[in-house]
Amino acid sequence: MRKSRILLIWMLALFLTACSSSDDASLPDVQERERNDAIETEQIQKEKDAKEQEEVESLRETLNITFKLMAAMQSNNYTYLESVSSPNIEISQQNNTIISKLEQGDYEVPFLQNVSLNNLEYRGFNPLDSDRVILHMAIVWSDGNSALDFYFIRSEEGNWLFDGLLTNG
Repeated sequence: MRKSRILLIWMLALFLTACSSSDDASLPDVQERERNDAIETEQIQKEKDAKEQEEVESLRETLNITFKLMAAMQSNNYTYLESVSSPNIEISQQNNTIISKLEQGDYEVPFLQNVSLNNLEYRGFNPLDSDRVILHMAIVWSDGNSALDFYFIRSEEGNWLFDGLLTNG
């Protein structure tokens, strides 16, 4: 009986030692994983914040260009229109139109007229990728509206360039 008691105590000690050593070994792994997860989460948040800040800056820049484009169209300021246009855009001074040259073919849109802040509405901003965006606007009247989609591409220097206008009006 004494031998079985000693054997039982010895097995219990061995069992407790084995359990405690495996728990102690896994604790640093769990802490390391949690630390790595926290670092990764922080990095993802920083990248998200940077992307959102870049989109806000792109929106601000393209809105400013859009307002100036509309003013230039109304005053027939061809010099400004050409200075902010991409190589895909041709300005027709004879017809007062914007000609967008695309792979699918050219399309022509007349200069916008009678647009003011009183009848202009912001509809949205759509970043297609880091170098291409669409700014959605509308001209609103009491009996309807006309959608305006301004396309922009980023130049090699990092500036936004006017790359097209689509409208249903």
